[in-house]
Amino acid sequence: MRKFISPDVVMYFGGLTQRGRAAYLGIVAANMKAFPDLKWTVEDMRAEGDTVGVRYTMTGTHEGPFAGVEGTGKKIHAESFAFYRLSHGKVVEERAQLDMLGILQQLGALPAA
Repeated sequence: MRKFISPDVVMYFGGLTQRGRAAYLGIVAANMKAFPDLKWTVEDMRAEGDTVGVRYTMTGTHEGPFAGVEGTGKKIHAESFAFYRLSHGKVVEERAQLDMLGILQQLGALPAA
């Protein structure tokens, strides 16, 4: 994955902006620690110009800290999407919208309704 992410990648999600390949890979590593069996399934993908939009499903079992919630052993299923801008074969920008509300509800951290 390291070879596809620009060292200067910029990520926008959850109202935050993060920069750099190390930060990007750190987020992926933290997600894998929280959900060791994490699986991303691409449901739909579209490309236009230098941008690729991906709608995907995330599934996994919550075994470690995630968004301030310690591992619960609960399974999650969330639909989310991201837009990736590419340059010279590398991701230089990601704008993602994770279904954080749905995930936190599935973990029992927030009421379901």
